[in-house]
Amino acid sequence: MLSPSEKRDKIIRATDLDALSCRYSTNNKSYFQPADNYINKIIASYQNHLQFCKGYSQLSAGRTLRSVFNEQKLPLINRGTYLRTKVIDLVVEEFIKEFKQVQIISLGGGSDTRCFRVFEKYQENIKYIEFDFPESVKIKKLAIENDEELKKLIGDTAEAKEIGTKEEFVQLESELHTAKYHLIGFDLRELDQLNEDYIDKDTPTLILSECVLCYLTPKENEDIMSYWKNKLDKRCYLIYEPIFFRDTIGLNNVKLTDTSDIAGYSGSLSNKEWISTTELNRINRLELIDELEEIRLLFKHYCLCYGELHNFHFNGINKYKWMIE
Repeated sequence: MLSPSEKRDKIIRATDLDALSCRYSTNNKSYFQPADNYINKIIASYQNHLQFCKGYSQLSAGRTLRSVFNEQKLPLINRGTYLRTKVIDLVVEEFIKEFKQVQIISLGGGSDTRCFRVFEKYQENIKYIEFDFPESVKIKKLAIENDEELKKLIGDTAEAKEIGTKEEFVQLESELHTAKYHLIGFDLRELDQLNEDYIDKDTPTLILSECVLCYLTPKENEDIMSYWKNKLDKRCYLIYEPIFFRDTIGLNNVKLTDTSDIAGYSGSLSNKEWISTTELNRINRLELIDELEEIRLLFKHYCLCYGELHNFHFNGINKYKWMIE
């Protein structure tokens, strides 16, 4: 029997499985070019090990996975998943290109495959750190340690691990460390207890958060931001979260930023589009979307936010359009 807090955390972890299924669908529909060949490796680990997670049995895990991955995703969902992945990838690549040595910290890295795609393209001068719930980390760790390609990408030399019981899964360490990659099972609500040995405090750092902060309280969000503020000298944030600019609170927030002494993006309209016309034409041929208004409605409920300190500047962020409509 799960406690109320454990039930809530299980629901949050399930959203990562939903996100993985969306990337799986989008990848199968050929939105990602080149194709993401790492998604199926993570799915295979879920198929083998979800049954050992708290609150699951072999029967319920199988039922959950069939439900999630056999579902036909709407073209709207595939389009949104593509855009979300593409724009974050663009910023990450610009960040890597601009600085000689970088550190990327992913809050709630879970089933995300971006780290593998980064290491496939950039072999040196990158440290990649991912945090997530311990059980989610164990599933990703097992995906890595049982696959020679993934192990080679991150520089892992550990022996393959066969997990066949809940007891073995519980005893498995929820961490994986190499010279350039750190996968850490940790609750972000308890950052004051984090082992900081793997974090470079003086290296230019990009902190990524994709639909993570929305599951935390305002106080927990504040604590997370304050933690990194106090630990890293050269940091910036890239946050993708749901937002509601058309409701009363959202409109009031926009009004507050308009009347406060906050730097805006008044000159951004002359900057580069995120997606080229050629790429838009390509994805428009993949699936028919009858109603463009549905896409606009979906995208208005999500935002990509970037922030940095006055003493650290990432020039590459200015390449693209940033505007609030």
